[in-house]
Amino acid sequence: MDNQNTVGQQFKILNIIHAALCAGVIVILVLFRYLVKKETTTAENNVIFEIAGVVSAFLCVMSSRFLFFIRTKAALSVASLGEKINIFRGAFIVQMALLEGAAIINALFYLIGRNDLNFFVALGVMLLMLFRRPTRVMAAMVLFNPTEDLQQIYDDSLPL
Repeated sequence: MDNQNTVGQQFKILNIIHAALCAGVIVILVLFRYLVKKETTTAENNVIFEIAGVVSAFLCVMSSRFLFFIRTKAALSVASLGEKINIFRGAFIVQMALLEGAAIINALFYLIGRNDLNFFVALGVMLLMLFRRPTRVMAAMVLFNPTEDLQQIYDDSLPL
């Protein structure tokens, strides 16, 4: 039996992807904060960066959640657990990519405009990324009909 094809291994892979995406955003935020605080010149207050950062973060957060549920809705009509987990993985990666994009956009606006609002918006989106880790409870909620056996998502050794 191939270890890659068990439920437990698939969730380990998802958690590694989640940790890597979050770590990338954390590194960018720490680096940009250091660069901005190290520089002694002040930038002019540019309202465009503030508005664009907040709007992009709002749109990305809302669309990430919306797309996650739209993409996982297809799993309700699929019988195979392997296909359900593949759908969940794809929806989760799209959700994380949108959140990562919003955080990086605001981090770039912070680096360019030197406005703390953009930094804290990026920090908030990064915290949202941290709290939206892939859990089996979430997978059971979005992948299964009420008539299906939810316990199969919790069995680590169940082959796909």
